[in-house]
Amino acid sequence: MIKTNADSPFERRLLNRVDSTLSLHYQAISSTDALKDPYDGNFSLPRYFTLFAEIEQVDSVQRSQMQLLERENERLHGLFQAVNLKLELLTGAIYDGLAKLLSPIPQQVNLSESGLSFHAAEAITPGTHLHLAISHLEHHYHIAATARVVYCEDEDLEGFRTGVYFININPSDRARLSQDIVRKQQEQEVLKPFVNPEE
Repeated sequence: MIKTNADSPFERRLLNRVDSTLSLHYQAISSTDALKDPYDGNFSLPRYFTLFAEIEQVDSVQRSQMQLLERENERLHGLFQAVNLKLELLTGAIYDGLAKLLSPIPQQVNLSESGLSFHAAEAITPGTHLHLAISHLEHHYHIAATARVVYCEDEDLEGFRTGVYFININPSDRARLSQDIVRKQQEQEVLKPFVNPEE
């Protein structure tokens, strides 16, 4: 696990930040739980959150078996490969449908490698520890993290703008967030010449 140095006054300014559209599920936890692995079995991860990982595990086993079959029986391998392709299309469609149905409505969050801000329906007291399940349905990634609330501001009809910094997040998940930030920045650069200067 990597712990973020949230006390640094420079961290928020130096790290790249972008607005990104993500689904976010959060639950209040104790300060002790905040130090645990975000994927610990004691946390209730949403069903859609683990579904993609489970499908990937099955696919991984299937791919290794198909490589063995290719060496043993090329004709049978070709038949199973065609069947597998159809199954992948079906499971992909089912997963997309379930994930969209079960996940929270995506919202625009301000994202960095050290934390994020989002709109909460209710006020969350600064200092509260949260378990986060963060999903980008379009890019098929799901990330669990623990975090601490640093501010919560009432924005009337939009809800409460809540800023958190990560306490525990897997290095691979932090790298995935970094990739998403870079991708979003590249998209913004491409669109910059077409933005109305009056907006």
